[in-house]
Amino acid sequence: MFGIRLIAILALMGGIIAYIADKLGSKIGKKRLTIFGLRPHKTSVLLTVLSGMLIAACTIGVLAVASQSARTALFGMDKLQKEMTALTEQRKTAQTQLDDALAALQEKNTAIAKLDEDIKGAQAAKEAAESNLTRAQAELTTAREQYAAAQGSLVAAHSEVDNLTAAKAKLNEEIKALNKETDNLKQGLLTMKEGHVLYRSGEIVFAGVLKGGQSEEEIDKQVKWLVKNANVASLERLGLNPAADVEPVWVMKDEYDRLRTTLRDSKTDLLVRVRAVANIIAGQPVVCALNVYPNRQIYKSGVLIYRTVVDMDDNQASSETKFMFFLNNVNRLTVQAGVLPDPVTGKVGAMDAGSILETEKKMQRAGGKVLLSAYADGDITTAGPVRLKVDVERIADTNR
Repeated sequence: MFGIRLIAILALMGGIIAYIADKLGSKIGKKRLTIFGLRPHKTSVLLTVLSGMLIAACTIGVLAVASQSARTALFGMDKLQKEMTALTEQRKTAQTQLDDALAALQEKNTAIAKLDEDIKGAQAAKEAAESNLTRAQAELTTAREQYAAAQGSLVAAHSEVDNLTAAKAKLNEEIKALNKETDNLKQGLLTMKEGHVLYRSGEIVFAGVLKGGQSEEEIDKQVKWLVKNANVASLERLGLNPAADVEPVWVMKDEYDRLRTTLRDSKTDLLVRVRAVANIIAGQPVVCALNVYPNRQIYKSGVLIYRTVVDMDDNQASSETKFMFFLNNVNRLTVQAGVLPDPVTGKVGAMDAGSILETEKKMQRAGGKVLLSAYADGDITTAGPVRLKVDVERIADTNR
């Protein structure tokens, strides 16, 4: 707004001065006035020139009064030029300093970038070192564990050596005891015929059912019971007093250890057979092995095992032969069902002579076609024996 007012004032002032000069020139021309002896026309021209100069002077004066910039432009140009020159020099100096600073900054940035790369490399080296340290610590821990395990194995080995030494000493004691028992047996069998076979190879000296899953104390009691009864059976076979302080049966310690382990791990009852490992001559120790089988129920009491029809009018075989054939079939079926047979005879049970004779008489009295039925006389397990109840029933002959 100030610039617009200044321009308006200058225009107004120039117009007034021009107007006054025009009026003054007109009057001078009309009156034919002269200045400095000039002709009127020249005087008018001079007055016009002076008016223009006055307008310029007034314009400059107003500008000088109204504007600091105008005063500076009119009266301080030299100073301004000097200041501009000085500022230019300062600018050049500042630019040079700026360029130097930028170059120094670039160098510092380069150094910083290099330092960053060095830091990254150092960090990577640190991480690698930490990884190596972790791996080394893990390897050290593993080595320590292996060392501890080796120490434990060494201790266990020493303990095993001690156990083996003790076992050897115990085995020597057992051998001594066995030699003593052998001497006792020989002394007790002097009256028996030389070379008499006491047990055949595979023959059962004693068999018993033991309970599985019991405590160690109960297992020891059962094993001792088995050993005692096997010795009693052997002494009875020898014709000696069962209460005699003699143990003719000899079983390896490993057999007893395996039996104890099996009894401890088993959830069911077990059939244990004390079996002669070879032909035993009277006067020799009865060396036996232990055979262990799960003792499960094969037949419930009263269950029909086998049934067949026998023609008593067929004279090709006697009633005894026909009944023995019937019993052989019963024996075969029960063995297939799971009853363990005697390893020497292959039989699973036996009927007394009186029962056999009575059954044969019933068959003969019935005559014709007879239905023979064999039922379980009591529960039958794997251990056996198979006890039978035999029914004899005559069947009407429809062909007659």
